[in-house]
Amino acid sequence: MKKIAILLGILIATSVLSPVFGATTIDPHKIHFYMYGMKTCPHCHRMREEIPKVYGNDSLTYYELVDNEENQKLFREQYQYTGIDGVPAIAITYNGTLYAVLEGEFNVSAVPQLIEEAMKSNGVLLFNGKWYIFPRNDTKAMEAINALYTIFVEHKMPESPTTTSTTSTQTHTSTTSPHTSPTITTTPMPTTSTSHTGTTSGQQNGKICGPALVVLLTALPLLWKRRR
Repeated sequence: MKKIAILLGILIATSVLSPVFGATTIDPHKIHFYMYGMKTCPHCHRMREEIPKVYGNDSLTYYELVDNEENQKLFREQYQYTGIDGVPAIAITYNGTLYAVLEGEFNVSAVPQLIEEAMKSNGVLLFNGKWYIFPRNDTKAMEAINALYTIFVEHKMPESPTTTSTTSTQTHTSTTSPHTSPTITTTPMPTTSTSHTGTTSGQQNGKICGPALVVLLTALPLLWKRRR
Protein backbone atom coordinates (compact mmCIF):
# COMPACT_ATOMS: atom_id res chain seq x y z
CA MET A 1 0.00 0.00 0.00
CA LYS A 2 1.41 3.36 -1.03
CA LYS A 3 1.64 6.32 1.27
CA ILE A 4 2.52 9.79 0.04
CA ALA A 5 4.33 11.93 2.60
CA ILE A 6 4.95 15.64 2.20
CA LEU A 7 8.27 15.98 4.03
CA LEU A 8 9.90 19.34 4.36
CA GLY A 9 7.03 21.73 4.98
CA ILE A 10 5.71 24.75 3.19
CA LEU A 11 7.72 27.92 3.61
CA ILE A 12 5.53 30.72 4.90
CA ALA A 13 6.49 33.91 3.09
CA THR A 14 5.97 37.48 4.16
CA SER A 15 4.85 38.66 0.76
CA VAL A 16 2.88 37.27 -2.15
CA LEU A 17 5.52 38.86 -4.33
CA SER A 18 8.28 36.52 -3.18
CA PRO A 19 10.39 35.47 -6.17
CA VAL A 20 10.36 32.00 -7.67
CA PHE A 21 13.62 30.06 -7.42
CA GLY A 22 14.50 27.48 -10.07
CA ALA A 23 13.22 26.90 -13.57
CA THR A 24 10.48 24.48 -14.58
CA THR A 25 9.28 22.95 -17.83
CA ILE A 26 5.74 24.20 -17.20
CA ASP A 27 4.32 26.56 -19.84
CA PRO A 28 2.66 29.42 -17.89
CA HIS A 29 0.27 30.06 -20.78
CA LYS A 30 -1.37 26.68 -20.11
CA ILE A 31 -2.10 27.46 -16.44
CA HIS A 32 -5.62 28.51 -15.49
CA PHE A 33 -7.13 29.50 -12.14
CA TYR A 34 -10.74 29.02 -11.02
CA MET A 35 -11.67 31.03 -7.93
CA TYR A 36 -14.67 31.17 -5.62
CA GLY A 37 -14.47 34.46 -3.75
CA MET A 38 -16.27 37.44 -2.26
CA LYS A 39 -16.12 41.06 -3.34
CA THR A 40 -15.87 42.00 0.35
CA CYS A 41 -12.76 39.82 0.89
CA PRO A 42 -9.39 41.64 0.67
CA HIS A 43 -7.52 38.35 0.05
CA CYS A 44 -9.77 37.59 -2.91
CA HIS A 45 -9.21 41.08 -4.24
CA ARG A 46 -5.43 40.70 -4.10
CA MET A 47 -5.52 37.29 -5.80
CA ARG A 48 -7.74 38.69 -8.54
CA GLU A 49 -5.08 41.32 -9.14
CA GLU A 50 -1.99 39.10 -8.89
CA ILE A 51 -3.11 36.18 -11.06
CA PRO A 52 -3.77 38.24 -14.24
CA LYS A 53 -0.65 40.29 -13.57
CA VAL A 54 1.53 37.15 -13.72
CA TYR A 55 -0.39 34.89 -16.12
CA GLY A 56 -2.45 37.27 -18.29
CA ASN A 57 -5.97 38.61 -18.37
CA ASP A 58 -7.49 35.32 -19.56
CA SER A 59 -5.90 33.16 -16.85
CA LEU A 60 -8.62 33.54 -14.20
CA THR A 61 -12.25 32.43 -14.01
CA TYR A 62 -13.96 34.06 -11.03
CA TYR A 63 -17.17 33.01 -9.25
CA GLU A 64 -18.70 35.61 -6.93
CA LEU A 65 -20.38 34.26 -3.78
CA VAL A 66 -22.05 37.41 -2.49
CA ASP A 67 -25.72 37.45 -3.53
CA ASN A 68 -25.24 34.50 -5.89
CA GLU A 69 -27.18 31.43 -4.79
CA GLU A 70 -25.85 29.15 -7.53
CA ASN A 71 -22.22 29.88 -6.66
CA GLN A 72 -22.96 29.52 -2.95
CA LYS A 73 -24.48 26.09 -3.58
CA LEU A 74 -21.44 24.96 -5.56
CA PHE A 75 -19.11 26.35 -2.92
CA ARG A 76 -20.92 24.36 -0.23
CA GLU A 77 -20.62 21.28 -2.41
CA GLN A 78 -16.85 21.60 -2.84
CA TYR A 79 -16.56 21.70 0.97
CA GLN A 80 -17.75 18.09 1.08
CA TYR A 81 -14.59 17.07 -0.79
CA THR A 82 -12.00 19.58 0.42
CA GLY A 83 -13.03 20.89 3.84
CA ILE A 84 -12.45 24.40 2.48
CA ASP A 85 -14.93 26.85 4.00
CA GLY A 86 -12.97 30.06 3.48
CA VAL A 87 -12.24 32.24 0.49
CA PRO A 88 -10.49 32.57 -1.79
CA ALA A 89 -10.88 28.91 -2.80
CA ILE A 90 -8.81 28.35 -5.93
CA ALA A 91 -8.46 25.40 -8.28
CA ILE A 92 -5.46 25.28 -10.62
CA THR A 93 -5.41 23.46 -13.95
CA TYR A 94 -2.62 22.89 -16.43
CA ASN A 95 -3.50 22.19 -20.05
CA GLY A 96 -7.03 21.41 -18.86
CA THR A 97 -6.04 18.95 -16.09
CA LEU A 98 -6.71 19.68 -12.41
CA TYR A 99 -3.56 19.69 -10.25
CA ALA A 100 -4.35 21.68 -7.10
CA VAL A 101 -7.10 23.17 -4.95
CA LEU A 102 -6.01 25.75 -2.39
CA GLU A 103 -7.61 27.93 0.26
CA GLY A 104 -6.20 31.37 0.93
CA GLU A 105 -3.75 33.85 -0.50
CA PHE A 106 -0.47 32.53 -1.93
CA ASN A 107 2.47 33.34 -4.16
CA VAL A 108 1.05 32.77 -7.65
CA SER A 109 4.48 32.99 -9.27
CA ALA A 110 5.40 29.67 -7.65
CA VAL A 111 2.48 27.74 -9.18
CA PRO A 112 4.61 26.08 -11.93
CA GLN A 113 6.66 24.35 -9.21
CA LEU A 114 3.44 23.29 -7.50
CA ILE A 115 2.13 21.76 -10.71
CA GLU A 116 5.40 19.92 -11.32
CA GLU A 117 5.26 18.37 -7.86
CA ALA A 118 1.64 17.33 -8.38
CA MET A 119 2.66 15.68 -11.65
CA LYS A 120 5.54 13.83 -10.00
CA SER A 121 3.25 12.49 -7.30
CA ASN A 122 0.50 11.64 -9.83
CA GLY A 123 -2.16 13.43 -7.84
CA VAL A 124 -4.05 16.60 -7.04
CA LEU A 125 -2.70 18.68 -4.17
CA LEU A 126 -5.10 20.08 -1.60
CA PHE A 127 -4.42 22.84 0.89
CA ASN A 128 -7.15 23.59 3.44
CA GLY A 129 -4.90 24.69 6.30
CA LYS A 130 -2.86 21.49 5.91
CA TRP A 131 -1.47 19.76 2.84
CA TYR A 132 -3.08 16.63 1.44
CA ILE A 133 -3.04 14.78 -1.86
CA PHE A 134 -5.66 13.00 -3.93
CA PRO A 135 -3.73 10.13 -5.63
CA ARG A 136 -4.99 9.45 -9.14
CA ASN A 137 -4.42 5.71 -8.75
CA ASP A 138 -7.06 5.55 -6.00
CA THR A 139 -10.67 5.04 -7.12
CA LYS A 140 -12.26 7.05 -4.32
CA ALA A 141 -9.75 9.88 -4.70
CA MET A 142 -10.55 10.01 -8.42
CA GLU A 143 -14.21 10.45 -7.52
CA ALA A 144 -13.22 13.57 -5.58
CA ILE A 145 -10.95 14.83 -8.37
CA ASN A 146 -13.73 14.45 -10.93
CA ALA A 147 -16.24 16.15 -8.63
CA LEU A 148 -13.90 19.08 -7.98
CA TYR A 149 -13.23 19.44 -11.70
CA THR A 150 -16.97 19.62 -12.27
CA ILE A 151 -17.49 22.21 -9.52
CA PHE A 152 -14.57 24.48 -10.37
CA VAL A 153 -13.94 24.06 -14.10
CA GLU A 154 -17.33 23.01 -15.48
CA HIS A 155 -19.08 25.13 -12.84
CA LYS A 156 -21.94 22.76 -12.12
CA MET A 157 -23.03 20.21 -9.53
CA PRO A 158 -21.29 16.82 -9.71
CA GLU A 159 -23.12 13.54 -9.53
CA SER A 160 -23.62 12.23 -6.00
CA PRO A 161 -20.97 9.73 -4.87
CA THR A 162 -22.16 6.14 -4.74
CA THR A 163 -19.31 4.51 -2.88
CA THR A 164 -18.06 4.75 0.68
CA SER A 165 -14.56 5.61 1.79
CA THR A 166 -12.15 3.71 3.97
CA THR A 167 -10.39 5.19 6.96
CA SER A 168 -6.87 4.88 8.27
CA THR A 169 -4.37 6.89 10.26
CA GLN A 170 -3.42 8.60 7.02
CA THR A 171 -6.96 9.47 5.89
CA HIS A 172 -8.60 12.88 6.09
CA THR A 173 -12.40 12.59 6.32
CA SER A 174 -15.27 14.83 7.29
CA THR A 175 -17.68 13.81 10.03
CA THR A 176 -20.16 16.60 9.41
CA SER A 177 -20.61 16.26 5.66
CA PRO A 178 -23.83 14.76 4.30
CA HIS A 179 -21.70 13.14 1.61
CA THR A 180 -19.06 10.48 2.09
CA SER A 181 -15.59 11.99 1.84
CA PRO A 182 -13.04 10.28 -0.39
CA THR A 183 -9.78 8.85 0.86
CA ILE A 184 -6.95 11.40 0.98
CA THR A 185 -3.67 9.70 1.74
CA THR A 186 -1.16 12.08 3.28
CA THR A 187 0.90 13.24 6.19
CA PRO A 188 -0.27 16.68 7.36
CA MET A 189 2.33 19.44 7.34
CA PRO A 190 2.82 22.16 9.94
CA THR A 191 1.70 25.55 8.66
CA THR A 192 1.15 29.04 9.96
CA SER A 193 -1.95 31.02 9.13
CA THR A 194 -4.28 33.71 10.33
CA SER A 195 -7.90 34.33 9.49
CA HIS A 196 -10.74 36.59 10.37
CA THR A 197 -14.48 36.17 10.29
CA GLY A 198 -17.29 38.58 9.67
CA THR A 199 -20.68 39.04 8.11
CA THR A 200 -21.37 40.75 4.83
CA SER A 201 -24.41 41.35 2.66
CA GLY A 202 -25.37 38.07 1.04
CA GLN A 203 -22.73 36.21 3.00
CA GLN A 204 -23.43 32.74 4.33
CA ASN A 205 -23.43 32.36 8.09
CA GLY A 206 -20.01 31.48 9.40
CA LYS A 207 -18.27 32.16 6.07
CA ILE A 208 -14.61 32.97 6.57
CA CYS A 209 -12.88 35.64 4.56
CA GLY A 210 -9.46 34.16 4.32
CA PRO A 211 -7.46 32.60 5.76
CA ALA A 212 -4.87 35.29 5.15
CA LEU A 213 -2.28 32.81 4.03
CA VAL A 214 0.80 33.91 2.19
CA VAL A 215 2.34 30.62 1.17
CA LEU A 216 5.58 30.27 -0.73
CA LEU A 217 5.06 27.15 -2.80
CA THR A 218 8.51 26.86 -4.34
CA ALA A 219 9.78 24.43 -1.70
CA LEU A 220 7.24 21.63 -1.97
CA PRO A 221 9.29 18.41 -2.25
CA LEU A 222 7.20 15.25 -2.22
CA LEU A 223 8.56 11.80 -1.45
CA TRP A 224 6.87 8.54 -2.35
CA LYS A 225 7.12 5.86 0.33
CA ARG A 226 6.23 2.27 -0.41
CA ARG A 227 5.23 -0.17 2.28
CA ARG A 228 5.27 -3.76 1.15
